[in-house]
Amino acid sequence: MFSHTAIFSLAGAVLTASLIRPTTASSYTLAKLYDQDNFFKEFDFFDEPDPANGFVKYVNASTASRERLAGYMDGKVYLGVDHTNVPEDGGRVSVRVTSKDSYTRGLFVGDIAHMPSGKSHDNSCGLWPAYWTTGPNWPHDGEIDIIEGVNTQQNAIITLHTGDDFNVDNKGSVKGTELRSPNCIGGVGCAQMTEMKGTYGADFNSAGGGIYVVEWTDDVINAWFFGRKDEMPPSLAAAVSSTSSASDYSSPSHSSAATAPQIDVETLGQPLARFKPDSGKSFSIFKDHNIIINTDFCGEWANQMWEEEPACKQLNTSCEDYVKNNPEAFEDAYWLINSIGVYTVSGDDSGTTAGDTGSSSSSSSTSSKARRSEDTTGFGRIKRVRKEISRLPFLA
Repeated sequence: MFSHTAIFSLAGAVLTASLIRPTTASSYTLAKLYDQDNFFKEFDFFDEPDPANGFVKYVNASTASRERLAGYMDGKVYLGVDHTNVPEDGGRVSVRVTSKDSYTRGLFVGDIAHMPSGKSHDNSCGLWPAYWTTGPNWPHDGEIDIIEGVNTQQNAIITLHTGDDFNVDNKGSVKGTELRSPNCIGGVGCAQMTEMKGTYGADFNSAGGGIYVVEWTDDVINAWFFGRKDEMPPSLAAAVSSTSSASDYSSPSHSSAATAPQIDVETLGQPLARFKPDSGKSFSIFKDHNIIINTDFCGEWANQMWEEEPACKQLNTSCEDYVKNNPEAFEDAYWLINSIGVYTVSGDDSGTTAGDTGSSSSSSSTSSKARRSEDTTGFGRIKRVRKEISRLPFLA
């Protein structure tokens, strides 16, 4: 697949939380939680031209708020696209957000209720959504694509990207996961194609979403997926319940990092995708990754696949023409996020506190009530009624 490049300039200071940890671990402790209480204080909006050459116009925070493309819905973080207008120029309006904090190694737990899709896989033509991490010097600082796909894709594709030749194997991945290329170099990267149902797109949404867990150490990168109906290991279920106040798994109270349960990765079972570097190689070259969530249209990858997908090609000979002239096709092209938790190895406190460079970002251990009172970003509650996003008063 083609990569998102990491050439971006974002407003606001960037906090760096370099999570230094040993190369092997079992239990992880919550270091940072992103959810409805603090998300829009902790992420910057990217509004530059799309590095992936998509038919998209990313907008800033004020525009996203005014147009109800970002906000809160049903206690979750909402990130949407324009699904009512035919763009005059510059592509379909969308959002791309980047975490102010950056991370080196850790356990990343994304509790996601809905991802951008069409009503079905065949109706998802033109979409290129992604939940991913990357460093400031792309691709040399590495990239981890956790959720990514285009057009009529049905199952998860998990991919790494590096700047130089870097071979991996996928021994230990679940049966049916296929490593398409062992070399992670450049824009194509080393992609693992999965067969697990409900991991992507319309099927993911109809099942209520799920939990993606990614472990990143110097020795290995593992990715697990747990659907809403799956039986989760006790440590993960307890952690998700305590940290995702809006989650289907949640308890009524919202836990701080200080009291959130640890996650024991030894209990998570066989990974959906496992990346193990060749002898002499190490994922220590991956560093200072920001978390990025975006919804792109067409671009290098979806445009390339358009000709190979009959369901899309029969709609229009051009991806961009289709995306431009069919806004109603993207009514379901939105993210709903319960929470994203970043965990570090238990007992290792080195580098887990972000340095204050002038940002108003709150500490991960701040209580829910305190963080809620501090979040004066102006993003309001969003209510979707059929094709309309109601204009409700902003939260204080």
